[in-house]
Amino acid sequence: MQKLNHPVEKLVETFLYKGVEFEVVERPEVLWVGCVDYASNNADESDIGATLERYQKLIEIPKNELMNPDWSAALSINYCVDKPCGIMFAQETYSDKQDERYGLFTQPGGLWLRIRNDRNAAALLGKESAEVHEYFSDERKILRTAAEANHYQQNFEVCVEVEYNCHAEYSTPLHTAYAYIPIIKE
Repeated sequence: MQKLNHPVEKLVETFLYKGVEFEVVERPEVLWVGCVDYASNNADESDIGATLERYQKLIEIPKNELMNPDWSAALSINYCVDKPCGIMFAQETYSDKQDERYGLFTQPGGLWLRIRNDRNAAALLGKESAEVHEYFSDERKILRTAAEANHYQQNFEVCVEVEYNCHAEYSTPLHTAYAYIPIIKE
């Protein structure tokens, strides 16, 4: 597993919560290129499987000016009560000049809290291993709870949560992956 050295993130703070390392990073506004789909109403999820399948079919179509080529993400968008939620499978890019079959999404800049998905982190969920989204979707809201314990709070003005995966390591038993939520200082 490699440590993420993201080209546009600035490490602001590292802290321990229940013995697990969390990192606060500052990210500029980021443009994602990939496949996005939104639910047809405010109560249901979009068809995640169909969106992933569509993305996988386009994977050989080049994306211009990728920011971090070995990494890709699943973005949970608008998981709140007043908007249709969406999912996006994508990579970060410096350019909005992309093949028309791809969608674009702009992730707002600001502070983000991230956790590396490993055995120590999974133990916070009472597991040996975890899916990356569980750090923000599980009822315990591990990322939000860790933020609050360290004088931050989740930024609900930015309704995006990110599962960031090193797809270059997919063939290894536990590839490097991070979960992110937007935060603000209390």
